[in-house]
Amino acid sequence: MKKILIINILLFLLIGCFNPPDITPPQFIPKSPPDSVKETGIDAHHENAIYLEWEEPATAELEGILSYYVYRGKFEDGEYKFKYLDEVERNASLIYDSDKYIDYDVNLDSTYYYYLKSYNDFTVSSITSDTVFYKLAHKVILQEPQGDISESSPRFYFAYSRTINNRINYFYFRLYQLDGQQYKIKYFVKTHHFDLSQSKFYVYLNNTNPHATVLIDSIAVNESGNKYLENGTYRWRIDAVSGELGGAPETEGSESDWMYFTVK
Repeated sequence: MKKILIINILLFLLIGCFNPPDITPPQFIPKSPPDSVKETGIDAHHENAIYLEWEEPATAELEGILSYYVYRGKFEDGEYKFKYLDEVERNASLIYDSDKYIDYDVNLDSTYYYYLKSYNDFTVSSITSDTVFYKLAHKVILQEPQGDISESSPRFYFAYSRTINNRINYFYFRLYQLDGQQYKIKYFVKTHHFDLSQSKFYVYLNNTNPHATVLIDSIAVNESGNKYLENGTYRWRIDAVSGELGGAPETEGSESDWMYFTVK
């Protein structure tokens, strides 16, 4: 009995003195500029949420990393205050994302900051990931076209309230066509939102707006030189963004819901 007690005491002391090695935190994927077709990094989510995306450390398997801790903070009373937000379990299967997170519990017009830590059976990483931040703005409301239409050269009409006070100064129009089982980009236009008294906006296939820049255009052209949509199913969306100096990734914005229509 005394021998067992001594062994238990020694095991307790040994475990108590064990200092597990630190593990590697993930790193956030850099945010893409708003002119990019492929969007990466922290971004607005159409369900009035903030989307996070990171890269797992190359040593994740070796270090036995089981999950990632998400921390969220705000700048209050002259300092950054962070709190534990959630845990994202790590899983190597193809149907499970362990490098993405959507924060639905956010308010509009508030800047949120995020960093990550790694966790295994022994420790939580003492070093954090880099810190990213974003402010969610009000969404654009899409109006038309939608449903089944016969017009092959429709105008795209959307609304944005002139009573909203934020830094939104660009709208990005994205039009995709269903090709097989995938939607492919057909038309990508950047429109400058400079008139704060304006609440109704239009995008045309045959663009004549001096304040609009066509970034991608693969729309069909008829014999008269006019653009038109071929029969098929389409979807479109408007991103409202802050438009940082020098074309840097925006830090404030929103994504509208998708609007679907079919040209018959």
